[in-house]
Amino acid sequence: MTKKELIDNIVEYIRNVNNELGNHYKENIYQNALYYEINNNGYVAQTEVIVPIHYKNFYVGFERADIVHYENNEVKLIIELKSQNQRLGSKEINQLRKYMTNLKCEKGILVNFYETLEIINVTNESFQKI
Repeated sequence: MTKKELIDNIVEYIRNVNNELGNHYKENIYQNALYYEINNNGYVAQTEVIVPIHYKNFYVGFERADIVHYENNEVKLIIELKSQNQRLGSKEINQLRKYMTNLKCEKGILVNFYETLEIINVTNESFQKI
């Protein structure tokens, strides 16, 4: 499966969740629904994946990525979800990019489910609204 096919399929699942649930739920509701949708369609994913943070090779803590998709035990896609009443911006994009760097992943999708569905395809070099 190509990266484009993977992204297209995940975006379809995101839209399915949005169409079924609507808006104004808390983030964890969308996370659980999208996790179900992804795994129910044959993909391997986990929620609340630990993202270790190091300072000069010293472990200083961790953050959590909302959903991580794996292929052959490699991280292939990180999905960061929001349900906030403001548009997605550089803060959220940079948060996802940090996760991508720390988990050695080239692709991410940033989603805001609040009032109007926002989906952004993110790489370390660029981002594009879908």
